[in-house]
Amino acid sequence: MTDLQALAAELDAKADELSAALAELTAPTEAGSVIGFGKRVGEGTTQAIHQMEGAFVARNTHALLEQVRRARAKIDEGSYGRCDVCDEPIPQGRLELRPWSTTCVPHAS
Repeated sequence: MTDLQALAAELDAKADELSAALAELTAPTEAGSVIGFGKRVGEGTTQAIHQMEGAFVARNTHALLEQVRRARAKIDEGSYGRCDVCDEPIPQGRLELRPWSTTCVPHAS
């Protein structure tokens, strides 16, 4: 197995992991559950805060999943390791730390 094949398998596994986490985070709430903010901190308020936190985590998980999928597509395209913005090589250290990186450090923001 080549290094790119191993990397592709690693990215596929990461995508599966993120997809499963996203499915769990975005699962519908239980029927009959009521969420609301009251004047006092109570169970409904706590539940609403947890749901808002879950939405934030889901949004970040979705963004990461898209990065992983893009990196995987770049392997198939033959452009893995090159920045999507400037086409310059992505530093090896960055790819080792975040194999799903699709931009160089200056274009990462």
